[in-house]
Amino acid sequence: MRPVVFLLAAFACLSLSRASAQEVPRIKARILSFDGKVLTVTSGTAGQNLTITLMPQARLMYEDKADALSIKPGDYLGATLAKSGGRWQAQEAHLLPDMLRGAGEGLYPLPSSPDDRIVTGPVTANDPAGGLVTVSFRGSVGSDGPTCTGRAPREGGCKGEVIFALPAKAQVIAIKPGDKSMLVAGKVAAISVVAGPDGHLATPGLTIENETGGEVLDVAPKRPPTK
Repeated sequence: MRPVVFLLAAFACLSLSRASAQEVPRIKARILSFDGKVLTVTSGTAGQNLTITLMPQARLMYEDKADALSIKPGDYLGATLAKSGGRWQAQEAHLLPDMLRGAGEGLYPLPSSPDDRIVTGPVTANDPAGGLVTVSFRGSVGSDGPTCTGRAPREGGCKGEVIFALPAKAQVIAIKPGDKSMLVAGKVAAISVVAGPDGHLATPGLTIENETGGEVLDVAPKRPPTK
């Protein structure tokens, strides 16, 4: 069982304001069909079928396998960290596309596991031989004292840095821009959902999951989807 699972669909909502993007709920669903405008998906253990309209500027992304050697200075990286032997260690890491640069930046606790952390920011150093990655970030004063350990505010903030181990067993996933051609029956997606102008579900963005076992990164609190 994976230690921590995150959703990246909130990142896909950058067509909305930064504040609202952080509140957009997401669902994980399997695509049944797509007619060019509307997705039909099945979601949940009960297999509930939903129709979701693709918004005109929806951001479509997909996961691809990567490895520690793929990480280079300047990349925008997100990782989930846990303490091991007094040092932060990545449980999984995600290389994020340039369109998401600045989104979810900072170093802050996991709501479900306050002792663990999410870090998102540009890579300043990667030492695959030593298994260490350095990420700098723009953050804010966190709940654990006057240190730069919070999520970045919309403007300003402090500058922080974290060095963590990236063990060989940690999964590295690259999130890449996609297009409508990937919206085919059978694919599993993390889908951001909002109420459209007609009151029906619409999506400002989604991420197709890697079928070899990849998951997607979450930077927003979970809420039930709008009905």
